[in-house]
Amino acid sequence: MLPSSQPPWPARPALAALLLALGLASLVLWQQLLNAQQQRIAERVSYQAHSLARQLEASLINQVDDLERLAKRWNHRGRIPREEWVLDSQLSLKHFQGYQAIQWLGADLSVRWVEPLPGNEAAQPFQLTPAHPNFNLAMQAKASGEPRFSNSFILAQGGRGFILYIPLYISDEQHQQHFDGFIQGVFRVEPLMNELLRGLTDGDFSTALVEDGRPIYRHAAEQAIPALQQDIPLLLLNNSSFALRLNPTEHLVRQLSTPLPEFVLGASLLISLLLVAALALALENARRANALHASNSQLNEQVSQREQIEQVLRDSRERLQLVLDLTDSSRDGLFIINPQTRDILYMNQATYRSLGYSAEAFSQLLKEDPDQLLPGFHQWLESVRRAQQDKLSQIFQREMRRRDGSHQAAEISAQLVLVNEHEYLIGVSRDNNERLQMEAQLQRLSQQDGLTGLYNRRFFDHQLASEWRRLRRHNAALTLLMLDIDHFKAYNDLLGHLAGDDVLQQVAEVLQKCLQREGDAACRYGGEEFAIILANTDLSSGAHVAARVHQQLAELNISHPGSPIGRVTLSIGLACIEPSQDNQPYMLIAQSDQALYQAKHQGRNRSCEWHAGNP
Repeated sequence: MLPSSQPPWPARPALAALLLALGLASLVLWQQLLNAQQQRIAERVSYQAHSLARQLEASLINQVDDLERLAKRWNHRGRIPREEWVLDSQLSLKHFQGYQAIQWLGADLSVRWVEPLPGNEAAQPFQLTPAHPNFNLAMQAKASGEPRFSNSFILAQGGRGFILYIPLYISDEQHQQHFDGFIQGVFRVEPLMNELLRGLTDGDFSTALVEDGRPIYRHAAEQAIPALQQDIPLLLLNNSSFALRLNPTEHLVRQLSTPLPEFVLGASLLISLLLVAALALALENARRANALHASNSQLNEQVSQREQIEQVLRDSRERLQLVLDLTDSSRDGLFIINPQTRDILYMNQATYRSLGYSAEAFSQLLKEDPDQLLPGFHQWLESVRRAQQDKLSQIFQREMRRRDGSHQAAEISAQLVLVNEHEYLIGVSRDNNERLQMEAQLQRLSQQDGLTGLYNRRFFDHQLASEWRRLRRHNAALTLLMLDIDHFKAYNDLLGHLAGDDVLQQVAEVLQKCLQREGDAACRYGGEEFAIILANTDLSSGAHVAARVHQQLAELNISHPGSPIGRVTLSIGLACIEPSQDNQPYMLIAQSDQALYQAKHQGRNRSCEWHAGNP
């Protein structure tokens, strides 16, 4: 019998140290993935919160357009009859449930007309005095000629609310404008916010309206998370004293979370245990081999123990295979590579199948020419390293190249880890093309009029200012056409609003067809009024576009029983200016509007050009 050698159990501390190191590395990796996920959740919550705030601002602007159109008619036509004012006010109240009342405050600052009167009797004898908190704001509106939205205060009807002041002017026989009071939109805080937020939050946020740091409205949602609170500044019309305080709910956060960190932690710990178990098994086999030489009497016992150990190995392999199968079922790509040699330690099927490769082809291409898979691979790897060193976001928006040469948008979360002095890159990739398309669609919707498909008033203001700055650098001309459908109220009264909407859509199609250049923009300015921005265009070219609009609209021959001509026509005002430091975009708008008024005054269905010195 051969003498038995000493068992190699001094290696146990080394195995324990290895297991501890692998466990710590797994915990570090888990924590880093968890931090990356929490950062991504915070970014998504912030994006959705800002999107909600912008939708709320746009909703309020759209809802008060009716009052601005009413004020414009008042300023153009003079004081309108009370019956017409009441009808327009009732339509506005029916269209938007957030109003408390619509009022006319006369030039003496006393309330003259109130709609509806029931529930607003306390406002009927009201007079705005210097002691009122909104007096200075109203005087600013009167001086500037522009609407002003107040801070919250105690209404005469009771309760806290806001008032939108829109100044009114009438012209005398010498065309001198005189102040004629205000159109007032009166809102209670809670009904206004409930109406504006309806259908926007879907229960994903607990919402509060904050004024100068003090909440004045709350809409609580269950299980809100204060740690992810977002305070988004609001511009309610022209008042920047407000902010929207949003706390996401646990439901929203759960939707944005993934089980990947926990899955990676479990898989890492399991692989670590299996590795250490395999090493321990090798040592145990060596000890038993030496023991077999020492005593044949223990042969049966050794065989039995070996069979048991082999069963453990089979069970471990099955569990490992189960982990790998679960990873392959994920729609997100998961990969672990050596960044120096670009050898792949592990990757699931989603990593290569979505790009049209086999596992072998993907591995070979990554090894030989990584830029064919991820353009700018080496620069991206350096970006990952710098982001980790500077503790910046390690979520990157990249483009992967498919086997057919097309590109696939990819959001890649990457992390460099050091295990036993070897560096590894662990990454999770996701096809986020759908989210990018949704963001682009939201951008388009925020600039588009829902009825006509033309650009909306917000885009008009932004585009006019942008073109103004650009053309001022090039000393080029900017022409603006203001267009208004003639006798449109009579058309709606006779044929109904559905027919009126159809006319608006047909006119919008005509305007779109008449634009010849890519940079020209047709916008719905408000109600039945449209605007066309013609960059780098002189007045004669603008008149040519106006003539084309008249011609194509006449060819449609849309019947209008309330028009003396018998068909739908347009009045158009044109103005042209060379932007400079001495003038501003609002001057071009005012000139075009005056030319439009002149076209209306001369009998409609015509174009008028603004020239200096015109009445």
